[in-house]
Amino acid sequence: MHQLVYVSSAVELVNEDVLKALLVKSRANNEAIHLTGMLLYHDGNFIQVLEGEKEQVLKLFHKIEKDARHRGIIKLISVSIQSRDFPDWSMGFKSLSAQDYKQVMGYFDPTVNKQLKVPGASDDRVALSLLKTFTANNIY
Repeated sequence: MHQLVYVSSAVELVNEDVLKALLVKSRANNEAIHLTGMLLYHDGNFIQVLEGEKEQVLKLFHKIEKDARHRGIIKLISVSIQSRDFPDWSMGFKSLSAQDYKQVMGYFDPTVNKQLKVPGASDDRVALSLLKTFTANNIY
């Protein structure tokens, strides 16, 4: 089992209807290859967690890297995991308010600091700790 977390920016702002249409397609594709995860979006910025078999996760990430709709992709985590953190999410999604975004991103600016520090979290899992804390407190 593998987990990958990345941030990126959209080349153009995406409205919620377009995002929802993309998610319908993505969820169907992800379910077919047993990928789970979550996607957070705010004002042209994405944070995404991908979980599944390593080959499938990396294949999808490489596809995302080549997607002309994304720019400034930064891989935060790419690790083997014992179990999924988002096992029931074919691809959870939330469009964040400015306050929600600050709650997650206020800990760091990924364009400046690629090193994250959160008390009690191991260095390789800190971004995930932030995301899990956020989702635990912001289920829609």
